[in-house]
Amino acid sequence: MATSLGMQADAPRGKAGDWEGVIDILIQEHGYILSLLDALEEKTAQLKSGKVPDFLLLRDVIDYLVRFPGEYHHPREDLIYANLRRSDPDFRPLYDRLQREHRALHARNNALFKALTRICEGRPADREALQRMLQDYIKVYRQHIRFETREIFPKARGTLTPAQLKRIESKTRYRDDPLFSNRVRKEYQRLGRLMTLRLTDLEERILEQQFTVLDRVMETLSDTVNSLKDEPLVAHLPRLPRLRNRPSWQARISNVFTRAMMKPMMRFGTIESMRGMTSRFEDTQARNLPEDVCWRPVQGKDYAGEWLHIHRKRPRKVLLYFPGGGFVMRSAALHRSFVARICRSANCRSLLVHYRLAPETPFPGGLEDCLAAYHGLLDQGIAPEDITIAGDSAGGGLVLSTLLALRDENSPMPANAIVLSPLGDLTYSGKSREFNKRRDPMLPSHRASMMHQLYAGDAMPEDRYLSPVLADFDGLPPILGQVGSTEILLDDTVRAAERAKEAKIAFNLEIWREMPHVFPIFAFLPESDIALGRVADFIQTGELDELPRRYGWSKARR
Repeated sequence: MATSLGMQADAPRGKAGDWEGVIDILIQEHGYILSLLDALEEKTAQLKSGKVPDFLLLRDVIDYLVRFPGEYHHPREDLIYANLRRSDPDFRPLYDRLQREHRALHARNNALFKALTRICEGRPADREALQRMLQDYIKVYRQHIRFETREIFPKARGTLTPAQLKRIESKTRYRDDPLFSNRVRKEYQRLGRLMTLRLTDLEERILEQQFTVLDRVMETLSDTVNSLKDEPLVAHLPRLPRLRNRPSWQARISNVFTRAMMKPMMRFGTIESMRGMTSRFEDTQARNLPEDVCWRPVQGKDYAGEWLHIHRKRPRKVLLYFPGGGFVMRSAALHRSFVARICRSANCRSLLVHYRLAPETPFPGGLEDCLAAYHGLLDQGIAPEDITIAGDSAGGGLVLSTLLALRDENSPMPANAIVLSPLGDLTYSGKSREFNKRRDPMLPSHRASMMHQLYAGDAMPEDRYLSPVLADFDGLPPILGQVGSTEILLDDTVRAAERAKEAKIAFNLEIWREMPHVFPIFAFLPESDIALGRVADFIQTGELDELPRRYGWSKARR
Protein backbone atom coordinates (compact mmCIF):
# COMPACT_ATOMS: atom_id res chain seq x y z
CA MET A 1 0.00 0.00 0.00
CA ALA A 2 1.49 3.36 -1.01
CA THR A 3 0.84 6.74 0.50
CA SER A 4 -0.54 9.45 -1.75
CA LEU A 5 2.03 11.96 -0.52
CA GLY A 6 4.22 11.73 -3.58
CA MET A 7 1.22 12.00 -5.92
CA GLN A 8 -0.10 15.03 -4.08
CA ALA A 9 3.27 16.73 -4.27
CA ASP A 10 3.34 16.39 -8.06
CA ALA A 11 -0.36 17.14 -8.68
CA PRO A 12 -1.19 19.89 -11.19
CA ARG A 13 -1.97 23.25 -9.67
CA GLY A 14 -4.58 25.83 -10.64
CA LYS A 15 -7.75 25.43 -8.59
CA ALA A 16 -8.05 26.57 -5.01
CA GLY A 17 -9.14 23.09 -3.96
CA ASP A 18 -5.81 21.65 -5.11
CA TRP A 19 -4.12 23.11 -2.03
CA GLU A 20 -6.34 21.10 0.26
CA GLY A 21 -4.24 18.03 -0.66
CA VAL A 22 -2.42 18.14 2.68
CA ILE A 23 -5.74 17.58 4.50
CA ASP A 24 -6.54 14.70 2.19
CA ILE A 25 -3.17 13.22 3.09
CA LEU A 26 -3.92 13.54 6.79
CA ILE A 27 -7.31 11.86 6.33
CA GLN A 28 -5.68 9.06 4.35
CA GLU A 29 -3.06 8.63 7.06
CA HIS A 30 -5.87 8.36 9.59
CA GLY A 31 -7.23 5.53 7.47
CA TYR A 32 -3.84 3.80 7.62
CA ILE A 33 -3.73 4.19 11.40
CA LEU A 34 -7.27 2.85 11.75
CA SER A 35 -6.38 -0.21 9.68
CA LEU A 36 -3.32 -0.70 11.89
CA LEU A 37 -5.50 -0.39 15.00
CA ASP A 38 -7.80 -3.06 13.53
CA ALA A 39 -4.79 -5.35 13.12
CA LEU A 40 -3.64 -4.49 16.64
CA GLU A 41 -7.08 -5.37 17.99
CA GLU A 42 -6.93 -8.72 16.22
CA LYS A 43 -3.49 -9.48 17.64
CA THR A 44 -4.58 -8.31 21.10
CA ALA A 45 -7.28 -10.99 21.07
CA GLN A 46 -4.47 -13.57 20.96
CA LEU A 47 -3.55 -12.60 24.52
CA LYS A 48 -6.45 -14.59 25.93
CA SER A 49 -5.88 -17.99 27.52
CA GLY A 50 -5.19 -20.83 25.08
CA LYS A 51 -3.88 -18.56 22.32
CA VAL A 52 -0.30 -17.69 21.39
CA PRO A 53 0.34 -13.94 21.18
CA ASP A 54 2.98 -12.41 18.94
CA PHE A 55 4.64 -10.03 21.40
CA LEU A 56 7.27 -8.92 18.88
CA LEU A 57 4.63 -7.93 16.35
CA LEU A 58 2.65 -6.11 19.05
CA ARG A 59 5.79 -4.19 19.92
CA ASP A 60 6.38 -3.33 16.24
CA VAL A 61 2.86 -1.88 15.97
CA ILE A 62 3.30 0.22 19.10
CA ASP A 63 6.78 1.29 17.97
CA TYR A 64 5.32 2.52 14.69
CA LEU A 65 2.54 4.37 16.50
CA VAL A 66 5.10 5.96 18.83
CA ARG A 67 7.42 7.14 16.08
CA PHE A 68 5.17 7.82 13.09
CA PRO A 69 2.88 10.56 14.52
CA GLY A 70 5.75 12.55 15.99
CA GLU A 71 8.01 12.32 12.93
CA TYR A 72 5.58 12.38 9.99
CA HIS A 73 1.94 12.98 10.87
CA HIS A 74 2.02 15.61 13.61
CA PRO A 75 4.28 18.09 11.75
CA ARG A 76 1.53 18.50 9.14
CA GLU A 77 -1.14 18.78 11.83
CA ASP A 78 0.91 21.29 13.84
CA LEU A 79 1.21 23.61 10.86
CA ILE A 80 -2.54 23.43 10.31
CA TYR A 81 -3.24 24.03 14.00
CA ALA A 82 -0.89 27.02 14.09
CA ASN A 83 -2.66 28.59 11.13
CA LEU A 84 -6.07 27.86 12.64
CA ARG A 85 -5.10 29.50 15.93
CA ARG A 86 -4.17 32.67 14.07
CA SER A 87 -7.23 32.59 11.80
CA ASP A 88 -9.99 31.40 14.13
CA PRO A 89 -10.35 32.73 17.72
CA ASP A 90 -12.84 29.94 18.52
CA PHE A 91 -10.25 27.25 17.79
CA ARG A 92 -8.47 27.59 21.15
CA PRO A 93 -10.73 25.16 23.16
CA LEU A 94 -10.45 22.56 20.41
CA TYR A 95 -6.68 23.02 20.34
CA ASP A 96 -6.44 22.53 24.11
CA ARG A 97 -8.38 19.28 23.82
CA LEU A 98 -6.10 18.11 21.02
CA GLN A 99 -3.04 18.74 23.16
CA ARG A 100 -4.51 16.83 26.10
CA GLU A 101 -5.35 13.87 23.89
CA HIS A 102 -1.92 13.90 22.26
CA ARG A 103 -0.22 13.86 25.67
CA ALA A 104 -2.47 11.05 26.89
CA LEU A 105 -1.80 8.95 23.78
CA HIS A 106 1.91 9.62 24.05
CA ALA A 107 1.92 8.42 27.66
CA ARG A 108 0.00 5.27 26.74
CA ASN A 109 2.35 4.66 23.80
CA ASN A 110 5.41 4.90 26.02
CA ALA A 111 3.93 2.65 28.72
CA LEU A 112 2.96 -0.02 26.20
CA PHE A 113 6.27 0.14 24.37
CA LYS A 114 8.17 -0.19 27.65
CA ALA A 115 6.03 -3.16 28.77
CA LEU A 116 6.31 -4.96 25.42
CA THR A 117 10.05 -4.34 25.21
CA ARG A 118 10.53 -6.01 28.60
CA ILE A 119 8.40 -8.95 27.50
CA CYS A 120 10.34 -9.30 24.23
CA GLU A 121 13.55 -9.34 26.26
CA GLY A 122 12.25 -12.46 27.99
CA ARG A 123 10.53 -11.15 31.11
CA PRO A 124 7.24 -12.79 32.24
CA ALA A 125 4.09 -11.33 30.72
CA ASP A 126 0.94 -10.36 32.59
CA ARG A 127 -1.27 -11.05 29.61
CA GLU A 128 -4.54 -9.95 31.19
CA ALA A 129 -3.11 -6.57 32.23
CA LEU A 130 -1.47 -6.10 28.82
CA GLN A 131 -4.72 -6.94 27.06
CA ARG A 132 -6.60 -4.33 29.10
CA MET A 133 -3.93 -1.70 28.36
CA LEU A 134 -4.09 -2.41 24.62
CA GLN A 135 -7.88 -2.43 24.49
CA ASP A 136 -8.03 0.91 26.31
CA TYR A 137 -5.33 2.33 24.03
CA ILE A 138 -7.17 1.25 20.87
CA LYS A 139 -10.43 2.76 22.13
CA VAL A 140 -8.85 6.11 23.03
CA TYR A 141 -6.90 6.29 19.76
CA ARG A 142 -10.02 5.68 17.67
CA GLN A 143 -11.90 8.38 19.58
CA HIS A 144 -9.05 10.82 18.94
CA ILE A 145 -9.01 10.10 15.21
CA ARG A 146 -12.78 10.46 15.04
CA PHE A 147 -12.55 13.87 16.79
CA GLU A 148 -9.88 15.18 14.43
CA THR A 149 -11.66 13.89 11.33
CA ARG A 150 -15.09 15.27 12.27
CA GLU A 151 -14.20 18.48 14.11
CA ILE A 152 -10.74 19.71 13.08
CA PHE A 153 -10.20 18.89 9.42
CA PRO A 154 -13.56 20.31 8.21
CA LYS A 155 -12.75 23.52 10.11
CA ALA A 156 -9.37 23.70 8.37
CA ARG A 157 -10.99 23.28 4.96
CA GLY A 158 -13.44 26.10 5.65
CA THR A 159 -11.01 28.50 7.36
CA LEU A 160 -7.55 28.29 5.78
CA THR A 161 -6.84 29.93 2.45
CA PRO A 162 -5.35 28.10 -0.54
CA ALA A 163 -2.10 30.00 0.02
CA GLN A 164 -1.86 28.77 3.62
CA LEU A 165 -2.56 25.20 2.60
CA LYS A 166 0.02 25.48 -0.19
CA ARG A 167 2.74 26.58 2.25
CA ILE A 168 1.90 23.68 4.61
CA GLU A 169 1.97 21.19 1.76
CA SER A 170 5.30 22.48 0.42
CA LYS A 171 6.93 22.15 3.86
CA THR A 172 5.81 18.55 4.39
CA ARG A 173 5.71 17.03 0.90
CA TYR A 174 8.90 15.02 1.50
CA ARG A 175 7.80 13.52 4.83
CA ASP A 176 7.18 9.98 3.65
CA ASP A 177 5.45 7.37 5.80
CA PRO A 178 7.94 4.61 6.84
CA LEU A 179 5.33 1.81 6.65
CA PHE A 180 2.73 2.52 3.97
CA SER A 181 5.01 4.19 1.43
CA ASN A 182 6.55 2.50 -1.60
CA ARG A 183 9.80 2.03 0.35
CA VAL A 184 9.07 0.33 3.62
CA ARG A 185 11.77 0.80 6.22
CA LYS A 186 13.66 -2.35 7.16
CA GLU A 187 12.41 -2.34 10.75
CA TYR A 188 8.79 -2.25 9.52
CA GLN A 189 9.04 -4.79 6.71
CA ARG A 190 7.40 -7.55 8.73
CA LEU A 191 4.62 -5.21 9.79
CA GLY A 192 4.23 -4.12 6.18
CA ARG A 193 3.83 -7.76 5.12
CA LEU A 194 1.12 -8.17 7.71
CA MET A 195 -0.77 -5.17 6.34
CA THR A 196 -0.43 -6.01 2.68
CA LEU A 197 -1.01 -9.76 3.20
CA ARG A 198 1.59 -10.87 0.72
CA LEU A 199 1.74 -14.59 0.38
CA THR A 200 4.44 -16.78 -1.09
CA ASP A 201 4.10 -20.30 -2.38
CA LEU A 202 6.35 -23.18 -1.42
CA GLU A 203 8.40 -24.51 -4.34
CA GLU A 204 8.12 -28.29 -4.60
CA ARG A 205 10.81 -30.75 -5.73
CA ILE A 206 10.61 -34.48 -5.19
CA LEU A 207 13.61 -36.82 -4.57
CA GLU A 208 11.53 -39.99 -4.18
CA GLN A 209 14.15 -42.50 -5.29
CA GLN A 210 16.72 -41.38 -2.73
CA PHE A 211 14.23 -41.69 0.11
CA THR A 212 13.27 -45.17 -1.08
CA VAL A 213 16.92 -46.20 -0.73
CA LEU A 214 17.05 -44.68 2.76
CA ASP A 215 13.88 -46.54 3.72
CA ARG A 216 15.38 -49.88 2.65
CA VAL A 217 18.68 -49.23 4.44
CA MET A 218 17.05 -48.26 7.73
CA GLU A 219 14.69 -51.24 7.62
CA THR A 220 17.58 -53.59 6.84
CA LEU A 221 19.63 -52.13 9.70
CA SER A 222 16.77 -52.64 12.17
CA ASP A 223 16.17 -56.22 11.02
CA THR A 224 19.89 -57.02 11.20
CA VAL A 225 20.32 -55.63 14.70
CA ASN A 226 17.20 -57.42 15.95
CA SER A 227 18.35 -60.75 14.49
CA LEU A 228 21.83 -60.37 15.99
CA LYS A 229 20.33 -60.12 19.46
CA ASP A 230 19.66 -63.86 19.37
CA GLU A 231 23.26 -64.78 18.49
CA PRO A 232 25.18 -66.13 21.52
CA LEU A 233 28.26 -63.97 20.96
CA VAL A 234 26.38 -60.77 20.13
CA ALA A 235 24.04 -61.20 23.08
CA HIS A 236 27.04 -60.80 25.37
CA LEU A 237 28.59 -57.84 23.57
CA PRO A 238 27.04 -55.16 25.83
CA ARG A 239 28.69 -56.84 28.82
CA LEU A 240 32.13 -56.95 27.18
CA PRO A 241 34.67 -54.24 28.14
CA ARG A 242 33.71 -51.02 26.42
CA LEU A 243 36.07 -48.77 24.53
CA ARG A 244 36.83 -45.84 26.81
CA ASN A 245 34.52 -42.87 26.24
CA ARG A 246 32.82 -44.46 23.24
CA PRO A 247 29.16 -45.25 22.65
CA SER A 248 27.85 -48.77 22.06
CA TRP A 249 28.66 -50.64 18.86
CA GLN A 250 24.98 -50.35 17.90
CA ALA A 251 25.15 -46.57 18.18
CA ARG A 252 28.35 -46.40 16.12
CA ILE A 253 26.80 -48.50 13.35
CA SER A 254 23.66 -46.36 13.42
CA ASN A 255 25.71 -43.16 13.20
CA VAL A 256 27.56 -44.47 10.13
CA PHE A 257 24.33 -45.28 8.30
CA THR A 258 22.50 -42.10 9.22
CA ARG A 259 25.52 -39.97 8.25
CA ALA A 260 25.81 -41.72 4.88
CA MET A 261 22.11 -41.89 4.03
CA MET A 262 19.79 -39.81 6.17
CA LYS A 263 21.83 -36.62 6.45
CA PRO A 264 22.13 -36.15 2.65
CA MET A 265 18.42 -36.84 2.30
CA MET A 266 17.61 -34.31 5.00
CA ARG A 267 19.83 -31.80 3.22
CA PHE A 268 18.32 -32.10 -0.27
CA GLY A 269 14.84 -33.56 0.17
CA THR A 270 11.64 -31.56 0.00
CA ILE A 271 8.79 -31.63 2.49
CA GLU A 272 6.72 -33.93 0.28
CA SER A 273 9.54 -36.41 -0.33
CA MET A 274 10.44 -36.55 3.36
CA ARG A 275 6.78 -37.05 4.24
CA GLY A 276 6.65 -39.86 1.68
CA MET A 277 9.68 -41.54 3.26
CA THR A 278 8.14 -41.18 6.69
CA SER A 279 4.82 -42.71 5.63
CA ARG A 280 6.57 -45.81 4.20
CA PHE A 281 8.68 -46.18 7.33
CA GLU A 282 5.43 -45.95 9.31
CA ASP A 283 4.20 -49.25 7.86
CA THR A 284 7.18 -51.09 9.32
CA GLN A 285 6.80 -49.43 12.71
CA ALA A 286 3.07 -50.21 12.86
CA ARG A 287 3.78 -53.94 12.44
CA ASN A 288 6.24 -53.87 15.36
CA LEU A 289 3.83 -52.45 17.95
CA PRO A 290 3.41 -54.90 20.87
CA GLU A 291 0.00 -56.51 21.11
CA ASP A 292 -0.66 -55.27 24.64
CA VAL A 293 -0.39 -51.62 23.60
CA CYS A 294 -3.87 -50.12 23.39
CA TRP A 295 -4.44 -46.91 21.48
CA ARG A 296 -7.38 -44.99 20.11
CA PRO A 297 -7.64 -41.75 18.14
CA VAL A 298 -9.14 -38.75 19.90
CA GLN A 299 -10.55 -35.52 18.52
CA GLY A 300 -10.65 -32.80 21.15
CA LYS A 301 -12.33 -29.44 20.87
CA ASP A 302 -9.25 -27.76 19.37
CA TYR A 303 -6.74 -30.57 18.86
CA ALA A 304 -6.30 -34.11 17.54
CA GLY A 305 -4.26 -36.98 18.92
CA GLU A 306 -4.45 -40.46 20.37
CA TRP A 307 -4.61 -42.05 23.81
CA LEU A 308 -2.18 -44.88 24.62
CA HIS A 309 -1.96 -47.26 27.56
CA ILE A 310 -0.77 -50.77 28.35
CA HIS A 311 -3.52 -53.40 28.43
CA ARG A 312 -5.21 -53.85 31.82
CA LYS A 313 -3.37 -50.89 33.32
CA ARG A 314 -5.16 -47.69 34.37
CA PRO A 315 -2.45 -45.56 35.97
CA ARG A 316 -3.05 -42.13 37.47
CA LYS A 317 0.00 -40.48 35.86
CA VAL A 318 -0.54 -38.95 32.42
CA LEU A 319 2.15 -38.17 29.86
CA LEU A 320 1.22 -35.40 27.42
CA TYR A 321 3.59 -35.97 24.49
CA PHE A 322 4.44 -33.62 21.60
CA PRO A 323 6.25 -35.56 18.82
CA GLY A 324 9.06 -34.15 16.71
CA GLY A 325 9.35 -33.88 12.95
CA GLY A 326 10.79 -30.45 12.25
CA PHE A 327 7.29 -28.92 12.52
CA VAL A 328 6.59 -30.30 9.03
CA MET A 329 6.44 -34.13 9.33
CA ARG A 330 4.56 -36.66 11.45
CA SER A 331 5.68 -40.18 12.39
CA ALA A 332 2.63 -41.38 14.28
CA ALA A 333 3.54 -45.09 14.37
CA LEU A 334 7.17 -44.44 15.35
CA HIS A 335 6.16 -42.14 18.20
CA ARG A 336 3.30 -44.42 19.17
CA SER A 337 5.80 -47.23 19.70
CA PHE A 338 8.20 -44.96 21.59
CA VAL A 339 5.56 -43.44 23.85
CA ALA A 340 4.23 -46.94 24.57
CA ARG A 341 7.70 -47.88 25.85
CA ILE A 342 7.61 -44.86 28.16
CA CYS A 343 4.13 -45.80 29.38
CA ARG A 344 5.34 -49.32 30.19
CA SER A 345 8.46 -48.14 32.04
CA ALA A 346 6.85 -45.21 33.87
CA ASN A 347 3.50 -46.88 34.61
CA CYS A 348 1.55 -44.06 32.98
CA ARG A 349 -0.88 -43.47 30.15
CA SER A 350 -0.27 -40.94 27.41
CA LEU A 351 -2.00 -38.47 25.16
CA LEU A 352 0.06 -38.18 21.96
CA VAL A 353 -0.83 -34.86 20.31
CA HIS A 354 -1.00 -34.61 16.50
CA TYR A 355 -0.58 -30.85 16.29
CA ARG A 356 -1.07 -29.14 12.94
CA LEU A 357 1.99 -28.97 10.71
CA ALA A 358 3.70 -26.33 8.60
CA PRO A 359 3.70 -25.07 5.95
CA GLU A 360 -0.06 -25.67 5.81
CA THR A 361 -0.46 -24.26 9.33
CA PRO A 362 2.48 -22.09 10.41
CA PHE A 363 3.16 -20.71 13.88
CA PRO A 364 1.30 -20.44 16.22
CA GLY A 365 -1.16 -23.13 15.07
CA GLY A 366 0.82 -26.11 16.39
CA LEU A 367 1.49 -24.46 19.73
CA GLU A 368 -2.17 -23.58 20.18
CA ASP A 369 -3.03 -27.25 19.60
CA CYS A 370 -0.60 -28.26 22.35
CA LEU A 371 -2.13 -25.72 24.73
CA ALA A 372 -5.61 -26.97 23.87
CA ALA A 373 -4.57 -30.55 24.62
CA TYR A 374 -3.24 -29.58 28.06
CA HIS A 375 -6.38 -27.61 28.89
CA GLY A 376 -8.39 -30.59 27.65
CA LEU A 377 -6.71 -32.80 30.25
CA LEU A 378 -7.55 -30.31 32.98
CA ASP A 379 -11.15 -30.16 31.76
CA GLN A 380 -11.33 -33.95 32.14
CA GLY A 381 -10.50 -33.58 35.82
CA ILE A 382 -6.89 -34.71 35.60
CA ALA A 383 -4.85 -32.95 38.28
CA PRO A 384 -1.88 -30.87 37.07
CA GLU A 385 0.40 -32.68 39.53
CA ASP A 386 -0.37 -35.95 37.70
CA ILE A 387 0.68 -34.56 34.29
CA THR A 388 4.12 -34.64 32.69
CA ILE A 389 4.62 -32.78 29.41
CA ALA A 390 7.29 -34.26 27.15
CA GLY A 391 8.45 -33.98 23.56
CA ASP A 392 11.37 -34.51 21.21
CA SER A 393 13.09 -32.21 18.72
CA ALA A 394 10.50 -29.71 17.48
CA GLY A 395 8.09 -31.23 19.99
CA GLY A 396 10.65 -30.57 22.73
CA GLY A 397 10.69 -26.91 21.74
CA LEU A 398 6.90 -26.93 21.88
CA VAL A 399 7.13 -28.30 25.43
CA LEU A 400 9.16 -25.27 26.54
CA SER A 401 6.90 -22.89 24.61
CA THR A 402 3.81 -24.47 26.14
CA LEU A 403 5.23 -24.06 29.65
CA LEU A 404 5.94 -20.38 28.97
CA ALA A 405 2.45 -19.84 27.56
CA LEU A 406 0.83 -21.61 30.52
CA ARG A 407 2.83 -19.46 32.90
CA ASP A 408 1.96 -16.27 31.04
CA GLU A 409 -1.76 -17.09 31.11
CA ASN A 410 -1.59 -18.03 34.82
CA SER A 411 -2.69 -21.62 34.19
CA PRO A 412 -1.69 -24.38 36.64
CA MET A 413 1.64 -25.98 35.80
CA PRO A 414 2.23 -29.72 35.22
CA ALA A 415 4.29 -31.72 37.71
CA ASN A 416 7.36 -31.68 35.46
CA ALA A 417 8.52 -31.71 31.84
CA ILE A 418 10.93 -33.65 29.63
CA VAL A 419 12.68 -32.40 26.49
CA LEU A 420 14.65 -34.74 24.22
CA SER A 421 17.04 -32.94 21.86
CA PRO A 422 14.68 -29.93 21.86
CA LEU A 423 14.62 -27.33 19.11
CA GLY A 424 14.37 -24.24 21.28
CA ASP A 425 16.15 -21.50 19.34
CA LEU A 426 14.93 -20.49 15.89
CA THR A 427 17.43 -17.62 15.82
CA TYR A 428 20.13 -20.30 15.42
CA SER A 429 22.47 -18.37 17.68
CA GLY A 430 23.79 -21.45 19.50
CA LYS A 431 27.47 -22.18 18.83
CA SER A 432 26.84 -25.93 18.51
CA ARG A 433 25.15 -25.30 15.16
CA GLU A 434 28.59 -24.38 13.91
CA PHE A 435 31.05 -26.61 15.79
CA ASN A 436 28.80 -29.70 15.49
CA LYS A 437 27.61 -29.25 11.92
CA ARG A 438 30.09 -31.88 10.67
CA ARG A 439 29.89 -34.07 13.77
CA ASP A 440 26.09 -34.40 13.83
CA PRO A 441 25.32 -37.73 12.09
CA MET A 442 21.74 -36.84 11.22
CA LEU A 443 20.79 -33.17 10.95
CA PRO A 444 22.26 -30.79 8.35
CA SER A 445 22.50 -27.34 9.88
CA HIS A 446 21.51 -25.18 6.91
CA ARG A 447 18.69 -27.41 5.65
CA ALA A 448 17.22 -27.76 9.14
CA SER A 449 17.03 -23.99 9.50
CA MET A 450 15.21 -23.70 6.16
CA MET A 451 12.61 -26.27 7.26
CA HIS A 452 12.01 -24.50 10.54
CA GLN A 453 11.44 -21.19 8.76
CA LEU A 454 8.37 -22.76 7.16
CA TYR A 455 6.95 -23.14 10.65
CA ALA A 456 7.93 -19.64 11.80
CA GLY A 457 6.25 -18.10 8.77
CA ASP A 458 6.12 -14.34 9.15
CA ALA A 459 6.78 -14.40 12.90
CA MET A 460 10.03 -13.08 14.31
CA PRO A 461 12.42 -15.88 15.37
CA GLU A 462 13.12 -13.98 18.61
CA ASP A 463 9.54 -14.57 19.72
CA ARG A 464 9.63 -16.33 23.11
CA TYR A 465 7.22 -18.97 21.84
CA LEU A 466 9.43 -19.74 18.82
CA SER A 467 12.76 -19.51 20.67
CA PRO A 468 11.87 -20.33 24.28
CA VAL A 469 15.52 -20.59 25.35
CA LEU A 470 15.69 -16.80 24.99
CA ALA A 471 12.96 -16.24 27.61
CA ASP A 472 13.05 -16.25 31.39
CA PHE A 473 12.11 -19.58 32.97
CA ASP A 474 10.63 -18.06 36.13
CA GLY A 475 7.78 -20.18 37.49
CA LEU A 476 8.38 -23.28 35.33
CA PRO A 477 8.26 -26.82 36.79
CA PRO A 478 11.29 -29.18 37.05
CA ILE A 479 12.66 -30.21 33.65
CA LEU A 480 14.75 -33.12 32.35
CA GLY A 481 16.76 -32.50 29.19
CA GLN A 482 18.58 -35.23 27.24
CA VAL A 483 20.73 -34.47 24.19
CA GLY A 484 23.63 -35.98 22.23
CA SER A 485 27.07 -34.37 22.50
CA THR A 486 27.50 -34.14 18.72
CA GLU A 487 24.11 -32.65 17.89
CA ILE A 488 23.79 -29.26 16.23
CA LEU A 489 20.97 -28.68 18.74
CA LEU A 490 23.22 -29.31 21.75
CA ASP A 491 23.22 -25.66 22.80
CA ASP A 492 19.42 -25.49 22.77
CA THR A 493 19.33 -27.88 25.72
CA VAL A 494 22.37 -26.37 27.44
CA ARG A 495 20.97 -22.84 27.18
CA ALA A 496 17.60 -24.01 28.48
CA ALA A 497 19.45 -25.40 31.51
CA GLU A 498 21.22 -22.05 31.94
CA ARG A 499 17.90 -20.21 31.80
CA ALA A 500 16.50 -22.55 34.42
CA LYS A 501 19.53 -21.97 36.65
CA GLU A 502 19.05 -18.20 36.39
CA ALA A 503 15.42 -18.63 37.44
CA LYS A 504 16.34 -21.12 40.22
CA ILE A 505 14.31 -23.83 38.47
CA ALA A 506 15.35 -27.49 38.77
CA PHE A 507 16.79 -28.72 35.47
CA ASN A 508 18.44 -32.14 35.02
CA LEU A 509 20.81 -31.70 32.09
CA GLU A 510 22.13 -34.88 30.45
CA ILE A 511 24.62 -34.77 27.57
CA TRP A 512 25.01 -38.26 26.10
CA ARG A 513 28.29 -39.07 24.40
CA GLU A 514 28.06 -39.18 20.57
CA MET A 515 24.38 -40.06 20.57
CA PRO A 516 22.29 -39.18 17.48
CA HIS A 517 19.35 -36.81 17.47
CA VAL A 518 16.53 -38.05 19.77
CA PHE A 519 18.44 -41.29 20.39
CA PRO A 520 15.98 -42.66 23.03
CA ILE A 521 13.47 -43.29 20.23
CA PHE A 522 15.73 -45.97 18.65
CA ALA A 523 14.89 -49.12 20.57
CA PHE A 524 17.86 -51.10 19.21
CA LEU A 525 20.33 -48.82 21.04
CA PRO A 526 21.37 -49.98 24.53
CA GLU A 527 21.64 -46.30 25.52
CA SER A 528 17.97 -45.92 24.60
CA ASP A 529 16.92 -48.34 27.34
CA ILE A 530 19.06 -46.52 29.92
CA ALA A 531 17.76 -43.10 28.89
CA LEU A 532 14.17 -44.27 28.85
CA GLY A 533 14.56 -45.71 32.35
CA ARG A 534 15.73 -42.33 33.55
CA VAL A 535 12.77 -40.69 31.83
CA ALA A 536 10.45 -43.08 33.68
CA ASP A 537 12.09 -42.33 37.04
CA PHE A 538 11.76 -38.60 36.42
CA ILE A 539 8.06 -38.92 35.57
CA GLN A 540 7.42 -40.75 38.83
CA THR A 541 9.67 -38.81 41.24
CA GLY A 542 10.87 -35.63 39.52
CA GLU A 543 14.42 -36.43 40.66
CA LEU A 544 17.37 -38.36 39.20
CA ASP A 545 20.77 -39.65 40.22
CA GLU A 546 23.82 -38.54 38.27
CA LEU A 547 24.23 -40.07 34.81
CA PRO A 548 27.02 -42.71 34.81
CA ARG A 549 30.11 -41.21 33.21
CA ARG A 550 30.43 -43.99 30.64
CA TYR A 551 27.30 -42.57 28.97
CA GLY A 552 28.12 -38.88 29.17
CA TRP A 553 27.72 -35.93 31.52
CA SER A 554 24.90 -34.76 33.71
CA LYS A 555 24.21 -31.91 36.05
CA ALA A 556 21.17 -31.34 38.21
CA ARG A 557 20.72 -27.56 38.37
CA ARG A 558 18.47 -26.28 41.12
